[in-house]
Amino acid sequence: MMRFEMVSIPPEEFQAMRARLPLATAAGLFDTYRISQNTWYKLRDGVPVKRKTLDQLRARYREIAARAEGAGE
Repeated sequence: MMRFEMVSIPPEEFQAMRARLPLATAAGLFDTYRISQNTWYKLRDGVPVKRKTLDQLRARYREIAARAEGAGE
């Protein structure tokens, strides 16, 4: 049986990601970060998620933040 490494994020990182989220809905989460609402709730509550999921989320967050900085936000 394959086991996935599980990780959580600090509250400050969650808040930074939340600040870049246009809509905190299932559709908004998927459109922005490509994650489910359930994964979002886990991150919010400090519950570990798969490292691969978090790595992909962080990459999308960096892309969004870079676009916003480029737009002068």
